Amino acid sequence: MAGRRNRNGYQEYRGRSGARPVLLFIIVLLAVLLLAGIAFMVFMGDYIKYTPTGMEIDWPWRRDPTQPPIPSDPVVIETEDVVVTVEPTAEPTPTPTPEPQYDPIRAVTVTTAQLRDSSAAQKAANAGANALVVEMKGINGKLAWQSATELAAALHTGAADGKTAQAVQELAQDGGLYLVARVHCFRDPAMSNGRIGSLLTKKGKIWYDRRGVCWSSPADQKAADYISALCLELADMGFDEILLDDVGYPWEGEVHVLATGDNRPEDRTVPVSVLLARLSGELRERDTALSVYVYETLLPGEEVYSGLTAGVLAQGASRVWLDKRVDPAHYEALLTAAGLDNPAARIVPPDAGGQEGSWYR
Repeated sequence: MAGRRNRNGYQEYRGRSGARPVLLFIIVLLAVLLLAGIAFMVFMGDYIKYTPTGMEIDWPWRRDPTQPPIPSDPVVIETEDVVVTVEPTAEPTPTPTPEPQYDPIRAVTVTTAQLRDSSAAQKAANAGANALVVEMKGINGKLAWQSATELAAALHTGAADGKTAQAVQELAQDGGLYLVARVHCFRDPAMSNGRIGSLLTKKGKIWYDRRGVCWSSPADQKAADYISALCLELADMGFDEILLDDVGYPWEGEVHVLATGDNRPEDRTVPVSVLLARLSGELRERDTALSVYVYETLLPGEEVYSGLTAGVLAQGASRVWLDKRVDPAHYEALLTAAGLDNPAARIVPPDAGGQEGSWYR
């Protein structure tokens, strides 16, 4: 294309003015790519690996997060053989369980009237005794305190007032005497006449012993629950020990006419041992001991009616209180053979009454 002529008649040549912007764009693009490449190399330096087959990029999103990062330079770890000597740990010597301590008992029996008029403590002091025995449930089923149990209310067996319980609580707070509550368990006409576990003859009539008193059964749940509740009330009242009397089945009188069945099974040791185990556990939680009173005719192995044996006594009783006609040496031998620990300290002989002789009155 011809240039324009100037005023001197020459033509001016201005060249291709459109090529210069393209060249500038290419230069800028190359500079940007160069900078991007440098930045890429700097940023991706930790992810570039050089292998025999060439360069590889270890993208971070392809890595196993449970694996440690691959170091850029090989790390050489030098180890030495280490010998670790483990000394055997000596097993601790088990602490032996201390055996229960049974302090000797020198007891006197006091009446509820003596508790109420505050003469009981003086009687113990005069006799040189350290324990009081109080009959809190008699063979007539009557209680010496106002029981909160529903059955006592239904049978009308509770005391008229709370003076005896108050006297017991005061003695317990004083702490000078060991307090024992005597409880006649199943020789109980109030329960039996109320048809609560009544022991019956083979003809279906209520059975009476030679004192004219009827009995309930240790196997009857309602009767057992009643005795348990009464014992717990006495423990809460402040007694240190509950002395069970008539805790088994009748052993004297015309026992041959008694019916055998659920209330009086062939093996009468089972319900008696179950009851003693239950009471022992319940009273232990209240730090109260459980003991059993034994008559002369209840020598274990010599009678088969009551359900009380040396084995039952050894398992369920903290102490065994003996009738005045029982030979302590004979019982000690029987209870030792049955597995009772330290029987000499756990038998209360009939003469354990201080200066008064027998505790039993």
